[in-house]
Amino acid sequence: MLRVNDILSRLTFGARAERFESALDEIGQALGFECQRPDKQWGQGPDNLWGLRDGEYLLFECKSEVDIKRAEINKKESGQMNNSCAWFKRLYSGTKVTNIMIISTPKVCAGGGFNDTVEIMRTKELSRFVENIRNFFEEVRSFDVHDLSEAKIQELLDSNSLSVDSLTGDYSTAARSPED
Repeated sequence: MLRVNDILSRLTFGARAERFESALDEIGQALGFECQRPDKQWGQGPDNLWGLRDGEYLLFECKSEVDIKRAEINKKESGQMNNSCAWFKRLYSGTKVTNIMIISTPKVCAGGGFNDTVEIMRTKELSRFVENIRNFFEEVRSFDVHDLSEAKIQELLDSNSLSVDSLTGDYSTAARSPED
């Protein structure tokens, strides 16, 4: 739990980008997913990419250093997300992806926009995500390692809203245009 708490302490707005993105990668691996940091590893693509199951991915563009009081996603940030989505389509054609920008506001500025569907993980969703991960590992810790079957682990993931379906639908809200 000390390690989990250390990782989760870095998943907060205000954390330096490297620390946040590294923590997101580590927690994805701890949850059992194949994870990459394409932008760090190859200088292109999203900040984080999780392989959820065969042919299904979760793409993250992280903006942990953005002022949490900022009203809009700026043109450069929406452009970065568009570039990450285009990179993903080139390399993972024919697969399913959920695109999530982690930023404190869902509103896109008038000069920006997304070319694909993008979900926003704001402070509220990020906090709930972190808390559910903490709760999951607390529950896992209470079991004898020999009593943890794949079915039991999946049951704990489900009960803590950490199933693949929860990850792709419960921790984000739709991006909004300036008119919304």
